[in-house]
Amino acid sequence: MQDSASVTLVGCLLEDKGINYSALHLNDPTCRGQVDEPTHMVTLSFNSSNSCGAVVTTNNSQIIYKNTIMTQNSSSDIITRHDQVYIDFSCIQTQPDIKTETFRIRDSSVIQHITSGVWDYTLTMNTFTDIDRTRAVESNTEVQLNQEIWVELKTDGLDGDMVVVVTDSCWATDQPSPDSTPRYDLIINGCANPADQTVQVEENGLGTSNYFSFNMFEFTRGSGEVYLHCKLHLCPKQEYSCLPTCPAAARRRRSARSRYEGEAFISMAWTH
Repeated sequence: MQDSASVTLVGCLLEDKGINYSALHLNDPTCRGQVDEPTHMVTLSFNSSNSCGAVVTTNNSQIIYKNTIMTQNSSSDIITRHDQVYIDFSCIQTQPDIKTETFRIRDSSVIQHITSGVWDYTLTMNTFTDIDRTRAVESNTEVQLNQEIWVELKTDGLDGDMVVVVTDSCWATDQPSPDSTPRYDLIINGCANPADQTVQVEENGLGTSNYFSFNMFEFTRGSGEVYLHCKLHLCPKQEYSCLPTCPAAARRRRSARSRYEGEAFISMAWTH
């Protein structure tokens, strides 16, 4: 119109994509969408009296008032598992662009050769897209946001009758250093982070290998890369119960110290 521009979005289509209309705003975060309850249409607009952060440009004889619909990110959110909305529009032409992030695994397999007391063994970290761990994530495989990923921590060279492998912790950072921030925990004290319902930990403390799963994410204000770090240790099988104490778990993990114990550390990275 003469002194205003607006975009109307279909509320049910936003819901289908998991987008909450109340989290959408223009360049000015105070300019939010208005919903029409009978039609479920969501309208975001600006005008000459309130530009809502619009950018004014010229193209030959045309004056273009451009603004952007984007998703509000909470300052407390470290990660997100949903696509970030970023839709440019103007009073001349609407250019919607919903951004979808894809990740490629940087290393399809990470191997550490570890000497621990009298034990020499190999620890391998591999990733898969299925619970049976038959479809490996290769270096050219694209991983979508919120896609379920299975991570297997497998050892070779250990006597399964003597020791088991316990994954103590796994966490993600957006920098290569495991001590960098922000940090997002997936496994804490051998158990799935109770704050993340997508994390599942399987066979931890039962044998010489274990695995876990989580839904892929990105850091909301990070480098576009995800670095996964895990710490593990060996536990004598015959003298101790090596199962971590987790909610609804019947067994209790006991402190174990022997010449068979040793700590291992391994990391893997994903990048856009």
